Amino acid sequence: MLSIEDSLWPLTAALKILGFHVGPNRKSRSNRYSICLLLTGCLMVLSTVGLHCTSFIAGVLRLKANEIGPNGTNLTTTKLLNIGIDHLNYTWVLIGVHVTFFIVSLTANWTQLWDTLVLIEESLNFNSDFYIKCRRSVVFGFILLFIDSVSQFFISIQSFYWDMGVLRPAAIVLSNLSRTTIISVFLLFCVLARVITLIFQGLNEQIDHMDEPQKFSPLYSGSRVLNVRLEKWRRNHTLACKLVDMVNQCFGLVMVITVVNVFVSFITTTFEIVSSIQEDDTIPLVFVSIFIKKSILLTIIIYEPYCLQAEVSRTAVSLRKIHPLTADLLTQIKLNTVVVEVTHASPKITAMEFFDVNLRLLPTVTFTIKF
Repeated sequence: MLSIEDSLWPLTAALKILGFHVGPNRKSRSNRYSICLLLTGCLMVLSTVGLHCTSFIAGVLRLKANEIGPNGTNLTTTKLLNIGIDHLNYTWVLIGVHVTFFIVSLTANWTQLWDTLVLIEESLNFNSDFYIKCRRSVVFGFILLFIDSVSQFFISIQSFYWDMGVLRPAAIVLSNLSRTTIISVFLLFCVLARVITLIFQGLNEQIDHMDEPQKFSPLYSGSRVLNVRLEKWRRNHTLACKLVDMVNQCFGLVMVITVVNVFVSFITTTFEIVSSIQEDDTIPLVFVSIFIKKSILLTIIIYEPYCLQAEVSRTAVSLRKIHPLTADLLTQIKLNTVVVEVTHASPKITAMEFFDVNLRLLPTVTFTIKF
């Protein structure tokens, strides 16, 4: 029997190896398993914090003492400040996302998210196409993860962040493992957003067939059957909205940290690209690649919440198109009430309600870079 957990298995298994609790709560799990998962997660968090704090402090002291850049040239105060901000921004996002998500994975909200997902799955009885689309999103995400990991490995080899003497090889390996962990968290967010979008697509498809007279049983009146279907759909919609709220609670701070990191990274990399072109007419490929990768990350993070909002907007429109000839006055009143509730609910992905994660972030980023 297919299930969402099975469809997302490669991603959830990878996150469990990295020390995160992923999936619905099961009483059958032994205490030994929970303790091993917790110890692994703590070890990963400590290694991330220790490595990147050490790298940042060592990098700042090295630049302050020599005032020489990664390519051996003397640096102005502006460039020193820009390099320091860029290094702090890189350290901040890796430590912030890792620690935040690890703490979230231990909370009741995280378990409730997966339990709600299981309830929706049991209620909606998804077809095989739903699970195929879920698996495709995971496979596509893993392809991007692999490409990013390989490219980042070659970038880290040339980076001065990991100039730690004999510990440099170990630092490069641990830094790439830490970054892969963070990208896996982003991938999980995008996959969950995709799953929720597919859920709302299923709810909208139910609306399209809700008032078909040929599906009414001859033993019951059309109004009664429509009333039952409408009430069931209403419960499922409430669960779907609750699932969106759970995602916002679990990933809200992660999104804030990520978007701030992307904004700052766009500013620092743009400064380095423009400075290199003005000084020696060369294009720094490392900073260009970082800029492109950050742009792709922001686009992917924005795309699925945008698709979700589009499906949510279509829900209220589809409900207003229902004009059943067999419905009595009470059923029509109930239908109007559901339309009002759906319009008022309007679930969307937000970053701790500071801002909505949607296409409006793109002009905001453009405005930030320009000024």
